Amino acid sequence: MTNVGTDVMAFLEQHAVDTVVLGGCDTHGVMRGKRLPVAELPRVLEHGLALCDVFWVMHVDESDLVPRPEGHVGYFPTERLGYPDIFATVDPSTVRIVPWHKGTALMLCDWELPHGAGPVPIAPRTVLRRVVERAREMGYEPLSALELEFYLLREPTGTTHHKRAAELVPLQDQPSTYGVVLGSQQENIASLIRSMMLQYGLPIEACNPETGPGQFEINLRYASSLQAADNAFLFKSAVKEVAAQQGLLATFMAKPNSAWAGNSCHIHASLRDSQDNGVFYDEAAPRQISDTLRYFVGGVLATMREFTALMAPTPNSYRRYVPYSWAGTTATWGIDNRSAGLRVICEGDKGTRVEHRQPGGDANPYIATAAVLAGGLYGIAEQIEPADLTDTDVYGLPAGQVPALPDNLGAAVELLAASTTARKWLGDDFVDHYVAMKRAELRAQATAVTDWEVSRYLESM
Repeated sequence: MTNVGTDVMAFLEQHAVDTVVLGGCDTHGVMRGKRLPVAELPRVLEHGLALCDVFWVMHVDESDLVPRPEGHVGYFPTERLGYPDIFATVDPSTVRIVPWHKGTALMLCDWELPHGAGPVPIAPRTVLRRVVERAREMGYEPLSALELEFYLLREPTGTTHHKRAAELVPLQDQPSTYGVVLGSQQENIASLIRSMMLQYGLPIEACNPETGPGQFEINLRYASSLQAADNAFLFKSAVKEVAAQQGLLATFMAKPNSAWAGNSCHIHASLRDSQDNGVFYDEAAPRQISDTLRYFVGGVLATMREFTALMAPTPNSYRRYVPYSWAGTTATWGIDNRSAGLRVICEGDKGTRVEHRQPGGDANPYIATAAVLAGGLYGIAEQIEPADLTDTDVYGLPAGQVPALPDNLGAAVELLAASTTARKWLGDDFVDHYVAMKRAELRAQATAVTDWEVSRYLESM
């Protein structure tokens, strides 16, 4: 066993760990993996953990499997090969104690093909790592921070799929945007979540009730982009587990109820050079916006339509995209303007950054972060000039005056499928697999009878 493995085992022994969770991210953003007795860990650290590759083609609700499209070239798990094993390789740097489970630790994994054939090319953490490596080849270190919104519902986990949206019961009936009333019902669970996340090693920066009833926003402190995505991925699964232990259901669904505010996942991004200087700030430039920041914004704006399906992965995602929803609905940018698709925040050398306001709470943190960085780095490489800054209410502008983003998953998926930039930066295997999975989701939606249809047509037709 390597020195790293020895250190990990000593850490686990010190904390009386008897169970280790090994997990990694699938396309939907769900954690997949296994629990092991701690005595089995040395073997897995050396050889990896075998899992059937079928989870890459499961629908998000696991109701069916997506078949490999005819003529598909590249990696795609299929019954034709009998769904063989892939391997979870442990990232020891991610080890942490799980404070809400006795004697339990967790480590994140990457997904590897058998026989030393390399990483699984469709794995979200791998896709993001490749983009980060390309940034470093260009001389930049990307940093990110994610702001995640979610609802807490008075619903036992596993029961809500039997209910109508209108029957969901939020933790608190009335919204309390930025409410800080001591002893409030929401603060009891919020304080528990904050405490558990901090003990879990996640960098909670701030927490507040949001616009919807029983809705929260928690900001995670900035970090290197891969670590920031790890933190967001771990946070989402952790919040769900802590809420379930309290008899509640936490959801990051983009729009659980048409009358409620949507859940967002705003992504902040910046770049630093090899000397740890921020490259988005230029004291001598107009409004202190550097050429690098301008080109980064130009690339993100140029790819926002093509990358929309990566930010909004389900048909429900597009329910957020209405005026005055705090969601980015246009390929526009402005300084501290929350109605624009990109909000530039000018806070000096280390604090100047871009906030991408399109992703929803349902976005996969790895995929969405990779898309932001890929678009921006593409802009720098090609020196793409953005359209003019906007300093007005973008939501109030006449239709057609600024570029609108796709308002449905079908249109977004076709734009992604045709995107040469996505293929160049994220890989053909990933794009083709992602497109196939989302087309399957659209087919599932097309045959579903909804509550709205029954209410509208049952008696009138």
